[in-house]
Amino acid sequence: MKILFHINSMGRGGAERVVSILSHAFVQKGHEVILTTQWYSENEYETDKRVRRISVGLTDNDMNRNRLFKAWLRFARLRKCIREEKPDLVISFCNKANFRSAFAMFGMKVPLLISVRNDPKKDYAPYRIPTWYMERKAAGCVFQTPDAMSFFSKRLQKKSRIIFNPLSEKYLASEDKVPHLTIRKKEIVTVGRISRQKNQLLLLRAFQIISKKYPEYILKIYGEVQENDFYEELQRYIAKTGLQDKVLFMGVTDTLREEIQNAAVFVLPSNYEGMPNALIEAMVLGLPCISTDCRCGGAALLIQNEISGKLVPTGQVAPLQQALDDMLSNPEKAELMGKNAKKVLEKVHPDRICNEWIKYISEIMTS
Repeated sequence: MKILFHINSMGRGGAERVVSILSHAFVQKGHEVILTTQWYSENEYETDKRVRRISVGLTDNDMNRNRLFKAWLRFARLRKCIREEKPDLVISFCNKANFRSAFAMFGMKVPLLISVRNDPKKDYAPYRIPTWYMERKAAGCVFQTPDAMSFFSKRLQKKSRIIFNPLSEKYLASEDKVPHLTIRKKEIVTVGRISRQKNQLLLLRAFQIISKKYPEYILKIYGEVQENDFYEELQRYIAKTGLQDKVLFMGVTDTLREEIQNAAVFVLPSNYEGMPNALIEAMVLGLPCISTDCRCGGAALLIQNEISGKLVPTGQVAPLQQALDDMLSNPEKAELMGKNAKKVLEKVHPDRICNEWIKYISEIMTS
């Protein structure tokens, strides 16, 4: 088949990484893959050289246009690309790309497969008319969790599937890289864009409390700054509480696996998530993991509470602080949770996930 993906960019986010994995898997199986994006990000996931990248976004000459005209240009350029390329299937990721694809493909018979990657209450509830049209236009939808699926109409649910995120192949070798008797560093780590959604401030507040009992531990925060004002808020809190020497912002790294694999605890403090890739990777590495039980239920599908990790309420400092204390004071218990966490690989192995996508696509194409 000739498959055309549409996503805003290939910046280092969860949806973008899934697109990079799927596009690679599809060309491996002999399909022709085109990747259309609105812009290029500074830090992007690499794509297979056989995947053809086409920009359908705005140019420098378009920047002075008014907002409505720029929106029309985005639709028009995507529509023109689809008409010229004549794909057998279009797959779009995330709300704006889903809306854009649905409207750009008005009147076209090419099937559209959309994918919802985040909390629908944030991404779709404010846009009732675009969501209604998207649901009618889509030939199917891939969700990550039942909670996310339940937000949408029965019409869309009936023709949709729940498919987990695939693990990046570089993490498949983690069993050989990480010794069974791991010597844990006195480090707590978190991975995610610096944003209110990821709520690193919650982790800072919990860390500020437990650092008094465990002064030898440091906190490492990995991820690019998405919201500058929130990053400045984090910096002010660190200065106010005297944590300057104990909290490190690590930015984006290509050696994340090697840098975090011996940490004492991994924490995901998010307010909401789709299917958190960072948590998946930490679990496969065998890290003792703590996550908020955030919408839309992705973390709860991955972690079996108190067996393969710990789930704590969203936005509450005390339960997170207590979970950290329990992990650090009971290293043998934490290590057992990390060992159990590795079993998540059965759910997220890239071969399994890519086969689920291909099977679902075959059903759409023959329906």
